[in-house]
Amino acid sequence: MISFGSKLSRFAALVVSIAGAGCIKAPPIAVVDSRTAIEVQASGEYPDLEFQSADATLQPGPSPVSGKDIVSKAGLSAAGTDLDLFELSRSDAQFIDAMLLIGCLGEGEDGLLKYTPDRCDQNVEVSELLRVASRNNLHRRQVWEYLASRRPGQSVAAARDAWRSVHLEQARCGAWIE
Repeated sequence: MISFGSKLSRFAALVVSIAGAGCIKAPPIAVVDSRTAIEVQASGEYPDLEFQSADATLQPGPSPVSGKDIVSKAGLSAAGTDLDLFELSRSDAQFIDAMLLIGCLGEGEDGLLKYTPDRCDQNVEVSELLRVASRNNLHRRQVWEYLASRRPGQSVAAARDAWRSVHLEQARCGAWIE
């Protein structure tokens, strides 16, 4: 026969073991990669090279462009490439002079460049022509304002007229002048 004390001790042992089992747990398992550098490279991973290539893409600098690339990207013909490249590199002043000579632009009475479509018989891109002419007209207005500010009491219109008289002496022969 089992005594009451032994039943109690068994019950206490059971309660303690159940309660203790809830507090005890296994530590988390951490898997550590222990591959060597050679194993990493053999598997096709090159972290140092990946970082170097990422850094190289972030460094600004000119990219090498060959003459053939320039010709192909600009849509130039193979014949006369040097002349075509020169055409692309002309300054606004040279472009304006050419447009004045062929009659697409003219000098207005107000000192500004005017687009003259009735005289322009050339195949000219009008948007480029107007962009260059308006930028040049802005520069002319700025010059007139500067000249007027240098002489107290002189108006912008008087500075414009003085500038225009000197400018027309240097105008290209054959240019349209209003």
